[in-house]
Amino acid sequence: MLILVFLLAGQTLFAQSVEVNGVIRDQSGETIVGATVMEAGTQNGSITNVDGEFRITVGSPDAVLRVSFIGYAIQEIPLAGRSSVSIILQEDMEALDEVVVVGYGAQKKESVVGAISQISSAELLRSPAGNVSQAISGKIPGVVTTQTSGAPGADDAQIFIRGRATFAGDGQPLILVDGVERAFSQIAPDDIQSISVLKDASATAVYGVRGANGVILITTKRGKDMKPVVSLTANWQTQSPTRENTYLNSFQSVTLLEEALANDGQPSQFSASDIEMFERSSSGQLSGLDAMLYPNVDWYDAILRSSAPAQRYNVNIQGGTSRMRYFVSSEFYNQQGLFQNLSQDKYGNESNTNYNRYAFRANLDFLVSRDLTASINFGTRFEERNGPNTAESGGFSEVFYELNHTPGWLFPVNYTIQEGETERVLYGGSSQYQNNIAGRLAKAGFYRATNTISETNFIMDYKMGWLTEGLSAKAMMSFDYDAYYNRRFTAAFATYELNDRDNYQSIDAYNKFNTDTELAYAGNDQTTQYKLYFEYQLNYAREFGKNDVTAMVLYNQNDFRYQADLAQRYQGLVGRVTYGYDSRYLAEINAGYNGSENFIEGKRFGFFPSFSLGWLMSNEAFMSSTRDWLNNLKIRGSYGEVGNDVYMINNVRQRFLYEQKWTQLPNAYFFGTTGYTGIYEGQYPNYAVTWERANKYNLGLEFGLWNGMLNGNVDLFSETRNNILTAYLTRPEWVGVTMAAGNLGETKNSGFEIELKHANHIGQDFTYTVGMSYSHAKNEILDMNEPALKTDYRKREGHPIEQYFGLVVDGFVTSEDLANPNLPVSTYGDVQVGDLKYRDINGDGFIDDRDETAIGFSNIPENTFSLSLGADYRAGDSM
Repeated sequence: MLILVFLLAGQTLFAQSVEVNGVIRDQSGETIVGATVMEAGTQNGSITNVDGEFRITVGSPDAVLRVSFIGYAIQEIPLAGRSSVSIILQEDMEALDEVVVVGYGAQKKESVVGAISQISSAELLRSPAGNVSQAISGKIPGVVTTQTSGAPGADDAQIFIRGRATFAGDGQPLILVDGVERAFSQIAPDDIQSISVLKDASATAVYGVRGANGVILITTKRGKDMKPVVSLTANWQTQSPTRENTYLNSFQSVTLLEEALANDGQPSQFSASDIEMFERSSSGQLSGLDAMLYPNVDWYDAILRSSAPAQRYNVNIQGGTSRMRYFVSSEFYNQQGLFQNLSQDKYGNESNTNYNRYAFRANLDFLVSRDLTASINFGTRFEERNGPNTAESGGFSEVFYELNHTPGWLFPVNYTIQEGETERVLYGGSSQYQNNIAGRLAKAGFYRATNTISETNFIMDYKMGWLTEGLSAKAMMSFDYDAYYNRRFTAAFATYELNDRDNYQSIDAYNKFNTDTELAYAGNDQTTQYKLYFEYQLNYAREFGKNDVTAMVLYNQNDFRYQADLAQRYQGLVGRVTYGYDSRYLAEINAGYNGSENFIEGKRFGFFPSFSLGWLMSNEAFMSSTRDWLNNLKIRGSYGEVGNDVYMINNVRQRFLYEQKWTQLPNAYFFGTTGYTGIYEGQYPNYAVTWERANKYNLGLEFGLWNGMLNGNVDLFSETRNNILTAYLTRPEWVGVTMAAGNLGETKNSGFEIELKHANHIGQDFTYTVGMSYSHAKNEILDMNEPALKTDYRKREGHPIEQYFGLVVDGFVTSEDLANPNLPVSTYGDVQVGDLKYRDINGDGFIDDRDETAIGFSNIPENTFSLSLGADYRAGDSM
């Protein structure tokens, strides 16, 4: 009997133990990683994984789960017999503990008074782009991205924050990864914890001489004190051109060519019979020999595919203990280009472009003692780029140039002739068009380029509470290395033109241009660069009743070396003080005292201060009646000065403008019949060259309604940029020497940003989000040293940066125009009926470059709009 009692008791205890699983999300539907789930009244607990999921065994079907996560209100969830739950945490509007990454630190969201936008890892991964610079497009108000190339591994987007305010450089922001200036586009997206965009002077003043164009901060993920969580991502994508060119068919092309020849009084090139055959060819009625003689080639379809695949695989593990935390990640990414596979070389080279990226990252934190933490960040990438031997550089592409300039009626892509039991392929060509682009992709060779990149940070963080409460020190050293190696293999190929239709299966029936050669090694390019960075920092943070005070002082230096070039060096001191009273009134002072070796000794350092104020109106007592619907209302304003030392003229970075330049002239001086090298004075130095200085103003409003269902930001900004480097356009020719550029330019840039986000849920399993942003940024060149005598309509001053200039069209030339003796004379060639008629703006009777004026728009958009929609559904019992 006693045994039976124990057995029954055991069965009862076993039945009361219940395994419960579930998922935890925020109000926008994003899963929450690292949320704590406890069985109320016990030490039994679990933590959500990277998918926001948890699993816990509780002692009773009626147990209560206590769920907590920083920045969110604690919830207690009665199970009431359920084994699966879906929980939505509400943001704790009283705490507002969300952390925002700022320059050289982090702050609570409620205390931020600068114009800073931040996106999380979850938001970033919604767009499965392999290139991070593309993934941020449309996600951050005021950030504009433009992509000028789609080549695999070379498709970085240009980034502009609040438009553009300089014409002496590319105007792109300073980008830092884990506190160090680095490229970020090819970082594995799964490795990124957050991206912060610093826009106004309050946020960027700590970067001083480098902060005028804005700053982007990328923070990678770190370990947590939790059980190991393994995450696997597999991504497959296709990439397609945003616009496909449409070309005339052969019949349309030769018909218009005949018309053009007739207009010019030139003899016809095609007979009526030829034109008829081209018409039949264009409608697909010809085959065999006739199709070769009267080709109708769509070169776009012959060379390009409609889409290109890409694939990405990432596996990472995150976890740790109280003594050691880790985040380890590895990734493979492959991206292919749009070229067809046309290769015929015996080495198996593909004519298409291809990019492979192998990445590894390990971020480790060690608690050495109660007050000392040591960290190591190590990231490495091996990148491989393969492609055909075509000229692709800058804005020029040989492939697309040939696609746009090779008529479809001229010759077929190739001819096929029978030689014994094998077929021989002959690429089409002519005496005028010898560069068959299909042949060039297939037989002209290829390149193999590799990049090996390693980036390492060593960090020591020491809490000095033993000296005074809230004091800490931090030291960081980083070393980055980048080795590039490119091998090139080339070959020549012949093209053929059919001249004997009766014997077209014989090689003797073709005119041959150029000669086929074997693939040969054509050399290599090798470059190396490395960067050494040091940072030493003191931090202080303490609360005194209702007073919240923080302070930071930092010293840093940066040494960058490329090949045998002289090192580029920066050095600086940074300071910040923040003050908050009663979570209502906020004040912040930032300053950078930075130096750049771009300037002459004694004039290398500058001081860049900023001041900002904020008012959390929603925390005022007189706003208490609105707290059931108005949860957050903050007004903030800032003013500051920041600099820019990156100068470019004609896309060439300018350095050492304060030095005298000398030029060698070989064989310029003769003694008898022997020539000797001489030198002459080249560019005259500018000893006063200095950085651009930007004066920035910002006024912002933040609000949150109905417990986070609607959040918004509105910012107004204005900037005046002076000391912009520009050539001395007013220098008279009789000076006789070339002068270095001077700090003569000035611009202004102003606008506004609006951002709205709505998040809600229907029931507990379906959530949706709607986001909208609109930005307007208009710049104007105020001064670029243009000559006073220059006619106003030709000046760049008064127009936006990168404004297009050209001739203005006034319709078409008519027979009446040609009969008019006052018709302006074109310096670009004789005109005839049907030609474009250009306006003689200066009235001198000639059409030339002095009639060019502003047309169209700048290539940097003034207005940008983005709309984002998201939804998430997860089946299961809901709360």
